[in-house]
Amino acid sequence: MQDSEFCADAGMNPETMVDELGAVLSKYEVPMGLMNKLMMLSEFEALEFIIDDSGSMQCATDSNDPVTRKPMSRWKEAQLRLKEMIEILAYVPFNQIVVEFLNRRDQIILTRQGRAPALFIQDANSKIDASLRSGTGGDHPRVENSKRQGKSIARYFFGDGTPNGGVRAQKEIINILRHRQDPAGNPMTFISCTNEDDQVEWMKDAEELCPYCSESDDFKDEGLEVMRDQGVALPYTKGFHLICTLVAAMNPDDLDAMDESVPFTKTTLDNLLGIQHPEESYRYYFDCFVQAQRARKVEGPSDQLKKNVQWNYNDFLRAPMAKDIPQVQQVKQQLMNM
Repeated sequence: MQDSEFCADAGMNPETMVDELGAVLSKYEVPMGLMNKLMMLSEFEALEFIIDDSGSMQCATDSNDPVTRKPMSRWKEAQLRLKEMIEILAYVPFNQIVVEFLNRRDQIILTRQGRAPALFIQDANSKIDASLRSGTGGDHPRVENSKRQGKSIARYFFGDGTPNGGVRAQKEIINILRHRQDPAGNPMTFISCTNEDDQVEWMKDAEELCPYCSESDDFKDEGLEVMRDQGVALPYTKGFHLICTLVAAMNPDDLDAMDESVPFTKTTLDNLLGIQHPEESYRYYFDCFVQAQRARKVEGPSDQLKKNVQWNYNDFLRAPMAKDIPQVQQVKQQLMNM
């Protein structure tokens, strides 16, 4: 969809749309370069948000309510994170948004219908609040819920734990994702809402093993992971986190590679942040990455490899993408063989 068509579909002129989009970008501190990543969402028939409504979602998470500053439930975290994502989506082209649950048949279908972003957000939030008000009930997600197929659907799963069937079910879900048809056209994002990280470790395993599959924790925990892997120079803002939650699964070579302990090339960093960095700025980023690498806590063989590898600065300065560098290819193969 062209920009002019999108503005007309949203019932706004281009100037007003740019102003309102700018306000949202400023609110969440979204790097300008990341907005281009969102445009690929228009290629999907639907964006499907699946919420685990099992009873355990009423347990506490490790995040506080942004209004009350008090600990909130996993159910509340899913609600707030979904609404934040909807706010961003209101300003980019999409075909259809579907919100559904695992243990009941409630379904919310959202289309733009010529409405301006503010009106779309208001209607979407009202429907989300009404649907989630009835609360949770039922068991953890079952394997059969993950088997539905679509021609081109981007899926986002909000959950807090192990599916029914335990380890066997986890392996089956991962196997389904590994062998699904057209993974690039059917990306999967796991959004963990919990204070028990060990219960969602299988989602992180899925991210590592399955093509076009990503896992996203809350902003605080993701920020700590990014700082550990990339260093302090990368401006990982709330907006950066939101964009990654929406489209990292569709971008395995950059957004979903931040936790692979491989530096961004200068070209990739320039594109992501929307800034043509002078070489001294890129050198600062690279040096901060190396400092984080050296400070990495070793908890297993893969950490030792990531900590000890000596990256060649000039390779990353000149190569278009890290995956094009032979040393990166070699290290990734070593990690896969562990």
